[in-house]
Amino acid sequence: MSLALDIPITRVARPVDPPPLTGPDGGAADLAALVRRCLTSGAVRDILWLRLSRLPKGLDRPHHRRLLREALALPQHARRARVFHLPDGDMAVATAPPDTLRPSILRVLDGAVEEEAIGQVLRALRLPEESGALLAGLEESLGLAPAARTEAPEPPPLEAEALAAILPGLSRADPAPYLRRQPVCRLTPEGESALAAEALAPMPGALRDRLLPGRGLDTVPALAARLRLSLELLMLAGVARLEFLARPAPLHLSLSVAALTSEPFLALDGRLPGAVRPMLTLAVPAAEVLSDPAGFALGRDLAVSRGYGLALEAPSGTVLSLLPPTRLGAGMVRLAWDESLPSSPGPVAALAGEGITMVLTGADRAAAIAWGWENGITHFQGRATDRHLRR
Repeated sequence: MSLALDIPITRVARPVDPPPLTGPDGGAADLAALVRRCLTSGAVRDILWLRLSRLPKGLDRPHHRRLLREALALPQHARRARVFHLPDGDMAVATAPPDTLRPSILRVLDGAVEEEAIGQVLRALRLPEESGALLAGLEESLGLAPAARTEAPEPPPLEAEALAAILPGLSRADPAPYLRRQPVCRLTPEGESALAAEALAPMPGALRDRLLPGRGLDTVPALAARLRLSLELLMLAGVARLEFLARPAPLHLSLSVAALTSEPFLALDGRLPGAVRPMLTLAVPAAEVLSDPAGFALGRDLAVSRGYGLALEAPSGTVLSLLPPTRLGAGMVRLAWDESLPSSPGPVAALAGEGITMVLTGADRAAAIAWGWENGITHFQGRATDRHLRR
């Protein structure tokens, strides 16, 4: 089951009524729909998440479960609450503030659960502010949360001699298998969905796996940068071909500072008509800006003077405080989604309100989309939005 929010594609935004408090019990899909409607209407709802699947030993008995369910069904609560039954046995209850359910549940748990364990059994969330956290928990209950990573043995580092042996042949290679192509979707809580651009980025790891299997790149950043630059130059040469010139469309290119001032970029610039250049957004990783500020300034001035868009690729929200996009001259930020982003968002919401186009990349889960909406983001790149463009 997918929780990428079943949002119909439509070009016209329609006002959405606040979600009702009455109605039949719902399930996981109904709870996801409630999140979307709260985001759209701005209605405030308190969610009390009862984690019956995590009841500690000694409390995981039919008697205790019955008491907890009866506490939720008390007449004073039932009239102003809606219950959602989740696949793993958990229950979530939506109410309008103030939340009066939590004290009733705590009375049932009093003395039966250690104080520090109550947080594992009971979780309080508020919509729309904590939509991302609620959807993350919902995906976890459905078994859709990403699996924990296991530590793999570190491979031997890539050696300069091995890289030098393959670089000459790369100039004749087809870069397509080593480039990530992904649509950028404009997606709003009101139901609007449209293709905004396509993003192209080199994948040095894929090329390494093909030509230099078993070699690590993380411990040799200089050699990894050379491998990435080779792919970037091939990518620029591909964009300069007649196929793109015949049917130009908005494109985000992930480029290092070296590629931004390279001969293949100047060759591409010489082939592009002035009306087409604004369709290309040149996205520079934040690490590149920090490692070569003078080179970045040169490439930025060249790109802006020739009419290209400029984007900053940020791996976290805190980077945006260190590298303010407006000061860099960037009109777009491509922010990578990470599970820790909600706890350290940086100035994301402020930038979205200042006219900076924000693109949330790696938006593979509904929780990422909900967090983006909470912070004014409407452009997403990831598996959670791809399906809307395939309909």
